[in-house]
Amino acid sequence: MAFLKYISESEGQTRRLAAKLARGLKENDCLALVGDFGSGKTTFVKGLAKGLACGKKDYVCSPSFVILKIYRGRVPVYHFDLYRLKRERDAEAVGLFEFIGAGGVAVIEWPEKVLKYLPDSRLEIRFFVRGEKKRELHFFVSDGRLKKLLEKVAK
Repeated sequence: MAFLKYISESEGQTRRLAAKLARGLKENDCLALVGDFGSGKTTFVKGLAKGLACGKKDYVCSPSFVILKIYRGRVPVYHFDLYRLKRERDAEAVGLFEFIGAGGVAVIEWPEKVLKYLPDSRLEIRFFVRGEKKRELHFFVSDGRLKKLLEKVAK
């Protein structure tokens, strides 16, 4: 399993890192974002959306109350926030499994609620608060193509 640690000193750095990563993402990629409230997950998704050429009309925000937001771009982004799910089977009711593998990039906040159902070839990113603006991101991947992408982003 490949591992990369990245220290971000600002929201801008986090968005730029995500935009750089997004340039190498392809249809059916899955990202699992793990972290507490305020740890930078949604900021990261804003950078992904920009890197995937999602339009300005698509305002990126946490879909906590709607569970899913779709952003149209070079590849669509299916942005899930599973915080409010009570049971694993609720993920099926909101269509999570239909969107994974539906030709877009599935980005899942609070994935620990459904980890056993996610593809093994996902990119998992863990977010840690290290200061008012400082964040530490840990990237984990086992898929060969995503591993190469992560190595490229690390340069």
